[in-house]
Amino acid sequence: MTKTDLETSISNAIRSLYQLIMVVNDETLNCQLIDQNVELKNISAAGSFDSFCEDLFANIHPGDREGFRAFSDPDYFPKELKVKVYVSYECRIRHTDHHYNWSKITFCNAAKEDCAEGHDFLFLIEDIHEWKTRELKEEAEQRAFLKELQDKYDALFEENMRDGLTGCYNRKGLHYYADKVLDDARSTGKHLYVCVVDLNGLKNLNDKYGHENGDTAIVTVSAALNSAAPEEVRAVRTGGDEFLLIAALPQNSKEPYEIEDKIEKYLEEYNKSHHNPFNIGASYGSVFLPLKEGMTDLDEYIGMADSKMYKMKKQRDPNCRE
Repeated sequence: MTKTDLETSISNAIRSLYQLIMVVNDETLNCQLIDQNVELKNISAAGSFDSFCEDLFANIHPGDREGFRAFSDPDYFPKELKVKVYVSYECRIRHTDHHYNWSKITFCNAAKEDCAEGHDFLFLIEDIHEWKTRELKEEAEQRAFLKELQDKYDALFEENMRDGLTGCYNRKGLHYYADKVLDDARSTGKHLYVCVVDLNGLKNLNDKYGHENGDTAIVTVSAALNSAAPEEVRAVRTGGDEFLLIAALPQNSKEPYEIEDKIEKYLEEYNKSHHNPFNIGASYGSVFLPLKEGMTDLDEYIGMADSKMYKMKKQRDPNCRE
């Protein structure tokens, strides 16, 4: 193969590789079109480089236009090409068939091989649709796989912090969410809501009607709490018949004053609709107070709410011991 034949082969290969080849002077922005494939004939290559970029801009996918505008800014690429051999940008370009296809646009220095010198550079558009589509598909599959793993981890994490009988959070859950509630109150200025709830007469119910009915009472009270509490309030089972509600709520929230009424209403309706030889009841006490400076746990407010609960329990539960 002669040198001329070799140069012709290289030239043909380059023309096949790129959809559009243009030489541009980065000082004058004069341009000369070398080759333009038929699929990009809808983009006018006549006139100045500025007008060419405007026409190309109109044929770039709306989601990619902002990036192309910055990439083709005359204040950007000439400076970049003084220190780099090439710069490139991937975007979707509309073809003559009106479909958008992925392409890579490259500004490349043409004065010297592997050298960021000179004033002439090439403006190249390369078809990367097949490769880019495959890459995006693989990325989507990876994201879906990672999301599936994250969902499974989150489910196991939640399960590990839940009480098996009631579905309320257990003590692990309490420790985890107590910190989050404190952080929320600390960062937003919300008040802390803490409510201690205790099932009335569980020991007597177990002794007289059996532990199965005792479990029914525990599950019923937990259902009352979950029904009464809004989404941001966490219900915790801290012991056999002991529960806790915790949350950081806006200072003007009415929820703390409505939750106890909702609990009462739920248990009242349950007792009317279930013909058990016993009634299910609960005692409770709550506080709704601002976060104290230096506060690192909820123990103080839990103690205050517990004292209020115990006063109610002495009135409501005949089996309550002093």
